[in-house]
Amino acid sequence: MLRLSLRTKIMICCIGLVVLLDIIVVIFVRNHLSNTLRAEYIVKGHNMAVNLAARSEHFVLTDELVSLLQLVKDLKDSDVDITYAYVVDRKGRVLVHTFGGGFPMDLIGVNTLEPGDVWNEKLLDTVEAGLVHDIAVPVLQGKAGSVHIGISEHRIQQTISHFTLALVAIAGFVLLVAIVLAAVVSWMVTQPVRHLIKAARKIRDGELGQQVVAASKDEIGELVGSFNQMSKELLKQHKILEDRNRRIQTTQEQVAWERDKLRTIIDSMAEGLIFVDTEDRISLCNESAGQIWGTDASELLGKFVYECPSAELCSTFEKILKQAKQKPGFIADHALDLRHGRYLASYSTVHGEDGRYLGLVFLSLDISERVSLEQEQKRLREQLFQHEKMVLIGQIAAGVAHELNTPLATILLRAQLIEQQTDKNGDLSDLKVLEGEAKRCRRIVDSLLGFSRRSEGVISRTDLNGLIQESLSLVENDLTLKGIKLETDYSRNGTTACVDSNQIQQVLLNLVANAVDAMQGGGYLHISTRLLPDKSSVAIQVTDSGDGIKEDILNQVFEPFFTTKEQGKGTGLGLAICQRIVEEHEGEIKIRSQPGQGTTVSVLLPHAPMEVATDE
Repeated sequence: MLRLSLRTKIMICCIGLVVLLDIIVVIFVRNHLSNTLRAEYIVKGHNMAVNLAARSEHFVLTDELVSLLQLVKDLKDSDVDITYAYVVDRKGRVLVHTFGGGFPMDLIGVNTLEPGDVWNEKLLDTVEAGLVHDIAVPVLQGKAGSVHIGISEHRIQQTISHFTLALVAIAGFVLLVAIVLAAVVSWMVTQPVRHLIKAARKIRDGELGQQVVAASKDEIGELVGSFNQMSKELLKQHKILEDRNRRIQTTQEQVAWERDKLRTIIDSMAEGLIFVDTEDRISLCNESAGQIWGTDASELLGKFVYECPSAELCSTFEKILKQAKQKPGFIADHALDLRHGRYLASYSTVHGEDGRYLGLVFLSLDISERVSLEQEQKRLREQLFQHEKMVLIGQIAAGVAHELNTPLATILLRAQLIEQQTDKNGDLSDLKVLEGEAKRCRRIVDSLLGFSRRSEGVISRTDLNGLIQESLSLVENDLTLKGIKLETDYSRNGTTACVDSNQIQQVLLNLVANAVDAMQGGGYLHISTRLLPDKSSVAIQVTDSGDGIKEDILNQVFEPFFTTKEQGKGTGLGLAICQRIVEEHEGEIKIRSQPGQGTTVSVLLPHAPMEVATDE
């Protein structure tokens, strides 16, 4: 929509009013003048037609058409406004006329007189003369015919046109004067308003206290005075508000600083902090609490404690909240075992000065690491105790072995001598039993000595694939006889390590022997090597399809004298010796087994890449 200023609106109204008056005056004067001139012309034509009818009576009755024609022509020539004149008899036949090109047949019957008519007038629109008033007057009251005179409005229209132009010129001058007057009046009226608008915009932009000079004492002057008073009051109130806002802002900044400091302290706490209001909703929560609850702290705010993702915490909170609301000054703490850790929780109620219950504070500390450290310390203590026990067992085993070696050697020697001295046809079964048991005792003693003392073999860079093949060549026939299928998978990457070949071969043979004992009805034995992705160690895996080991005794298989074999078939030192040998090589031995699914033993030895000789 077009936006106009007040001054423009005043000028438009004034100019519009003057233009409207000018148009009304011009139209009224023009119409009045036109009607007056037309009436005068009709009167003049009527008089001339009456005069012509009176003078033409004799000529019509005597049928002197030449004289009648001359009379008609003289009448037409006497006045420029007469366009035509003609006389008709009582039967309507044209007797004479003034048309040079012949009488137009369109005029016949256009303006006819009825019996008793004194005269009649008809306005015609002609091509040649424009508007023409056809005036008919009877001759001898219509008994001899009638005369017709055509009075043209040509001069009337010219007069009206000239007068209209004069009126328009006068109206234009009046309009110009009105425009000037409207501009002056609108400027005088709107000048104070413009000053008010300018001052109001400055106040809007923050320049308070603006004053406007009143140039008059009318309503505009009163408006200016009211504006000045309002401006002063706004400036006064603004100063009051600024001072108040300054104090409020200072207070808000202090409160915000204290709130941020408190929030920082709460968020930096290792303990999880949660505040539950009277509606059992969480209204305060830090990041540590979110981690304990297993979700983001922002997702806990505003939720009911019963909607927490941990079912253990939900049941605990339900009991604690019931006790806290019933018992003023409620304080409690206990340990929480959750899926993702162990926590020490404490609860305390918050009450207002009037003793009204306000909520419950829940503090929780993650003690999972502390518990893990304590468990690790316990494990290290047990491992140290086990190591000391192993050292003691080794010392005792060495002493016992040395003490038993001499009598065992004597018994074995005597048994062999008695066997040689006895008749070959005699019963030697008891001697054979005695000799076998003595040899078994010697093997036990040798195992004890091997377990108790460290080997001082030769350490060299060795290809483990070749060492395994060499070791398996010693037992391949035995494996075939017992129905055990051997499968090997050697890594093509470097599988060299710095080891004592004899000791590692002893480990391999011991592991194969244990696997064979676990597959009494036959099965398969899978041996593989591979280089770990980080190339730090070479892994040897020995997998059998035997009965497996129960989970409750799996952690005891490396203990000395522990065996799952039948009595008399094992010393319980094989895996213990293997573990000692591997650890002496700075390696690691692991065992994985499930009942009915076989056993896998993994030996990890430090990788020692082959040295490439270079020509100097």
